[in-house]
Amino acid sequence: MLKMKVKRNVMSFSLVMLFGCLLISCTKPRYHSSTLKDELNNATFVEIIEENLTKLPAGAQVAIGIIDQEDTEFIGVMNDQETLRSIENEERIFEIGSITKIFTSICLSDLVLSNEASLEETIQDQFDFSLHEGHDITLKQLANHTSGMPRLPSNLISWNDFDDQDPYASYDFDKFKGYLENKLKLKSESGTEYLYSNLATGMLGYILAQKRNSTYEELLQESVFKPLNMDQSTTLLDKVDMEKLVEPRNKKGKIVSHWNFSEITTGAGSIKSSVYDMEKFIRAHFKDDALYDLPQEETFVSEDEFSIGLGWFITERGDLRILSHDGGTGGFSSMLMIDKKSETAVIVLSNVQDFGKYTTALCNELFLTISE
Repeated sequence: MLKMKVKRNVMSFSLVMLFGCLLISCTKPRYHSSTLKDELNNATFVEIIEENLTKLPAGAQVAIGIIDQEDTEFIGVMNDQETLRSIENEERIFEIGSITKIFTSICLSDLVLSNEASLEETIQDQFDFSLHEGHDITLKQLANHTSGMPRLPSNLISWNDFDDQDPYASYDFDKFKGYLENKLKLKSESGTEYLYSNLATGMLGYILAQKRNSTYEELLQESVFKPLNMDQSTTLLDKVDMEKLVEPRNKKGKIVSHWNFSEITTGAGSIKSSVYDMEKFIRAHFKDDALYDLPQEETFVSEDEFSIGLGWFITERGDLRILSHDGGTGGFSSMLMIDKKSETAVIVLSNVQDFGKYTTALCNELFLTISE
């Protein structure tokens, strides 16, 4: 059971589903009844939503933002007693999980552009103790998952205060320092291979906040949230409007616990936001703005037919250059896709654990529909 809990902590990227659904329609048998055709104007969107949300558990909901140039459509759907119904939830707050990593890369871009950081400076330069391994790992490699670091630190669960229902909350600096000094062992030589790592991005968020002599929350507010008027977004549960906060659920629809993050782990997956706020973030990527352009630049080409910017996964299909990232925490799953050239994007947020293949498929199909 503990192994299963740790495995789902990672918020990994759904590449197989992304590539498959970009090429073919991911249809599924229907078993819910639905009132969506009577509540939504776009019949194509209704069909796609109904096909992909057959496994949405009772009481769960999905918030969708569809951005097509100047137009934005917000769609909310919930399973109300085995019937898919439309709801207004564009301002409800979800945990967005690993989509947080894109925000961490924007913060890195901010510090690079202000000459407070360099992509090529090493992590050893950030600490006054010697690392067991990985002295030459750069900030760029932390952001693009080529550091060689494991997905999670090996001592994450080795403490009396570890809670598998809130696994990142208690991993503090002393535990982190002990791991780096004595236990860090790379999975591959830095800069040579793509290996997705929450550890690396959490470390990056911590390093960037230290450079600004701030917390990660303060850094995000200064670099992204306040400039974009993302007033509903935060990394801290105690700052969320509880009336807007969506309850997390497991795959059976049972309410589970929200996740908290320490300063060491927060850059990997801590943001709580709404599709209303995320639409503002998405539109910032349509502009020619160095802050948002730098993370979109290719930094590494994977053997699996995709490339990586700073945080972003980049897939090219015909005229489309798709920036994407998914996310998942203990009770939420999410997916984001953007094409800057056509100014199209889709964001899907759900309050269901391990629902990523469905949010990914839904996001893919809606994105292809508006991109045709």
